[in-house]
Amino acid sequence: MTLPEMIVLAVVQGLTEFLPISSSGHLVLANAILGLEQPGIAVEIVLHLGTLAAVVLYFRRDLAQLARSAAVYLGGGRGERERASIAMVLALAVGTAPSVAAGLFARSRLESLYENPRQTSIELLVTALILLSTLLVRRGARPVSIGRALVIGFFQALSLLPGVSRSGATISGGLYLGIRPEEAARFSFLLSIPAILGAIVLEAPAVLREAGQGRAGLLLAGCMISFALGYLSIAALLKIVGRGRFGFFGIYCLLVGIAGLALLR
Repeated sequence: MTLPEMIVLAVVQGLTEFLPISSSGHLVLANAILGLEQPGIAVEIVLHLGTLAAVVLYFRRDLAQLARSAAVYLGGGRGERERASIAMVLALAVGTAPSVAAGLFARSRLESLYENPRQTSIELLVTALILLSTLLVRRGARPVSIGRALVIGFFQALSLLPGVSRSGATISGGLYLGIRPEEAARFSFLLSIPAILGAIVLEAPAVLREAGQGRAGLLLAGCMISFALGYLSIAALLKIVGRGRFGFFGIYCLLVGIAGLALLR
């Protein structure tokens, strides 16, 4: 892979990982339409490492508060803040479970879908329908509970399909359940951390092999670009969700899905 190709993929990853338009779907279509070779698992993991760093940095105060309060709770503290923090930690664990189970039991089947750009285009149309349907949902004010986190977790498992947006599916799931939009978006971003981290840990040996073959600089460049653009896309999406315009991303996914089907006959 050349540096220009890495830049293209890193830009696609950084802009689409948190916007509800499916980063994996865009990577599949970018490879197919531009005639690029499949980048390999090491490149994909490094690009995801950049966006993981972005979400950790953006929500660093939330994560630090969760860690402090959970530690106090485990030490015997039972204040309101500690109970709320431990409830959020449990909600994140429960929300992560469905995608972990799906990934373990259907990994080989899911990986084969990344080689089918037409199927990815169809899945982008599914994302479009999910997003557009949220325009019909009334704004709710419910908090994230353990039960609601589990339902959102099943939406996240659906996003293992390459054209289904993870943030689009999970935030939409939260809106369907009547969760306050800003809280649904925040929970979606926090839920991405264990999901991305798990994939990185699982595939770390492949990254180390690639870096040892003289590609460390190329991988670092991709990581930094996806980090910077990922950070900006988080800030943008939080504003968009708060203004009630989240569902309009469905129009974009609809157009991209149709274009993919037309160009990849």
